[in-house]
Amino acid sequence: MTKLITPEFRGSFVSLLEPRSIPGSDTSKPKYQITIVLPKDDKFWTQLKTVIKTTAEAKWGKIPPKLKNPIKDGDEEGRDEFADRLMVQASSVQKPGIVDTNLNPVMDADEIYSGAWYRATVRCFAWDHPTGGKGVSVALDNVMKVKDDESFSGRAKAEDDFADFAQSKSNESGLLD
Repeated sequence: MTKLITPEFRGSFVSLLEPRSIPGSDTSKPKYQITIVLPKDDKFWTQLKTVIKTTAEAKWGKIPPKLKNPIKDGDEEGRDEFADRLMVQASSVQKPGIVDTNLNPVMDADEIYSGAWYRATVRCFAWDHPTGGKGVSVALDNVMKVKDDESFSGRAKAEDDFADFAQSKSNESGLLD
């Protein structure tokens, strides 16, 4: 299987420390997941499309009609953060490795959120559904947290909300104000 390393992207629907069940699916196991969102002209999409094609051809000999493609057009999703972008969900039933830019493990739930910047390693796999559907999905291997940004949730940090009310902890003499 071909492994791809993504460019830096703002992660969406991030669930990397605890697995999450897919809404509306009673049969699927909870999965660790992240949605990779990049501009439509990013060269990553050409690489991923090539891997999807070769993965499908390796399983079925040719591209099946009505192949379920994992790449989605962000303009059809109705969310501002997806406009003019393509997106793909990468997931795994196994917990991905998560590191920072110094390769230190990241385990703090406050550090992993939708809206932060990441890089990931992914692989494609082909599947057959019992009802006859065929598709290619993207498996998530590992993630690097690259930098912070505004959370897509819109929730502010407590330090930011109450910054105007903060009291100094000490003055020049070391005594409390």
